[in-house]
Amino acid sequence: MLGLRGESKAAASLEELAGTMKSITHVRRDGVAQEVDIAQVVPGDVVLMEAGDVVPADGRLFVTATMEIEEAALTGESVASFKNSEIIEGAEVPLGDRHNMAYMNTSVTRGRGEMVVTTTGMGTEMGHIADLLNKTKADKTPLQKQLDRLTMIIAALAGLAFILMVIMGINNGQPLDDIFIAGVALAIAAIPTGLPAVVITMYSMGTRELAAQNAIVKRLPSVETLGSVSAICTDKTGTLTLNKMTAVEFTVPGQNRYHVTGEGYGTRGELKLTQGIPAGQPWQKSTTPYSTGGKIQSAGGTRIDLDQVLLPMALCADARLDGETLIGDPTEGALVVLAEKGGIHVDSARELFPRVAEVPFDAEYKFMATFHNMTDEQGKPVVRCCVKGAPDVLIARAGYYWLPGRDPAAVTDENRKLALAENDRMAAAGERVMVVARRDFDPTTFDPKGNLLDLVQDLTLLAMVGIVDPPRAEAKDAIARCHSAGIQVRMITGDHAVTAAAIGHELGIEGQALTGAQFAAIPDEQLKPQLDQIGVVARVTPEDKIRLVTMLQQKDNIVAMTGDGVNDAPALKKADIGVAMGITGTEVSKGAAVMILTDDNFATIVKAVEYGRNIYNNLFNFVRFQMGQRHSSSCF
Repeated sequence: MLGLRGESKAAASLEELAGTMKSITHVRRDGVAQEVDIAQVVPGDVVLMEAGDVVPADGRLFVTATMEIEEAALTGESVASFKNSEIIEGAEVPLGDRHNMAYMNTSVTRGRGEMVVTTTGMGTEMGHIADLLNKTKADKTPLQKQLDRLTMIIAALAGLAFILMVIMGINNGQPLDDIFIAGVALAIAAIPTGLPAVVITMYSMGTRELAAQNAIVKRLPSVETLGSVSAICTDKTGTLTLNKMTAVEFTVPGQNRYHVTGEGYGTRGELKLTQGIPAGQPWQKSTTPYSTGGKIQSAGGTRIDLDQVLLPMALCADARLDGETLIGDPTEGALVVLAEKGGIHVDSARELFPRVAEVPFDAEYKFMATFHNMTDEQGKPVVRCCVKGAPDVLIARAGYYWLPGRDPAAVTDENRKLALAENDRMAAAGERVMVVARRDFDPTTFDPKGNLLDLVQDLTLLAMVGIVDPPRAEAKDAIARCHSAGIQVRMITGDHAVTAAAIGHELGIEGQALTGAQFAAIPDEQLKPQLDQIGVVARVTPEDKIRLVTMLQQKDNIVAMTGDGVNDAPALKKADIGVAMGITGTEVSKGAAVMILTDDNFATIVKAVEYGRNIYNNLFNFVRFQMGQRHSSSCF
């Protein structure tokens, strides 16, 4: 009682504290900017947002300046979404592709913007998901269903036995009171009274054991459900992958490719020269590493040549590393780590070559440029423009190819195909491609306050970098174990289909890759027989996830669903066992799930399923033993 009273007082204190906290946003009403409580925002308000703000409602953006919004909880995207105010053509545009919209409870990570509020409350995308969550009902576990059937069978047999005893007793002339007492005693004896105690004990033991293996189970019966799982629908980002954007290769167009080892934001790794310049030729491994881990060198053969490519990756970025923790944009982080692995000491480079001007990234022109005072290869003072951005944009703005130790080669229509072919090859492998380029200016004529955007022309193309969110090392083996145990594994993600399909293939998830739109267009009667051939569903909506879980359940599957975002919550609740991520998961997803992974690792799910099967088999054997003690044949 004291514990309950203390908990109730703590809960009341938290509610009182929540009532005193106000969430403020900035709006413009009647031409005047003012602060209002988020609860007071109404359709038609103009909301003013900048980096760090939470979007208070759904709305149409009409002003954007280098604006990015983190929408992972809503769309499943692994990187922030670039926003602009351009009109989108077409109908039924996926949520992740609506670049001119902002959604409630998402966060502005870069830039600023203004939007007109279109919907609030339950009319928003978040409200729509909340409505789906309320309408979705959790089902009983397989063992609970079987025990319910067993209870009905035992009750029916006990009732039949009671009726037979009454008939036989009356025929033998026995008193009705004696017959009734004997019948009740027989009915009670038929009930396996030890079963509930054994079931609860095994459930409790299971939850303790799973907690020790980084899986926290919120409902005791879910321990047994794990053992019956026959299909797993898993999120990609953070569950099958590290959720750490990593450069895995880069190409100097017309020259060598380099393979990059090491995963995540640690700088352990090296660059290995690979052969096979034409696209499609297999790589040949080289034992020549270029990683020194030291400061920038001022002289020396190939090292200096590679520095010319890597140095702009360190300078043209705002992200920085704090140990193995990234502070800033994940894509920039991948370039910074690549520079460190190649021997560039990023902090020293930025101190040695501070910015004298910059062109910040904007989704309209899709690149970022910084300007630095330094010397060229001949020792001549220059203002060097370092640029990173989208391949199509920078290839179009390039006038030269960089060649180590030689004068740059002019870009022609013919040799431009080298860069385009490399871009296509990397994109087909599911890599996000970033291009790094540069241009030198005369310090005596350079104006840092001039129109810098127009100067980002006639660039020298340095490198094309392939970036991925790498799969977890243990995920591939875990998926193979699932397949060998007869468990189907499907990847359900908000990422792009090409990227998801490439990661799925690498992890051993075979089958067709569909977009959410393609999946939704297939009628139910056609979808059921096709389910076994579908391995990846990308760019999905919450309704798509619920539909997939429902279709699998209708095919007599016991379905486990993993997720971390708000958009995953309805499907987590609908699945036989919903699994939320403990590290990256939202509170909504954790509330809807029945199991939480404290390490966000798919391999932990597989361990939990294996342990659940042992629990299920033990319970199954105990029930058979109990029934065998009471009946000549098992009813279970």
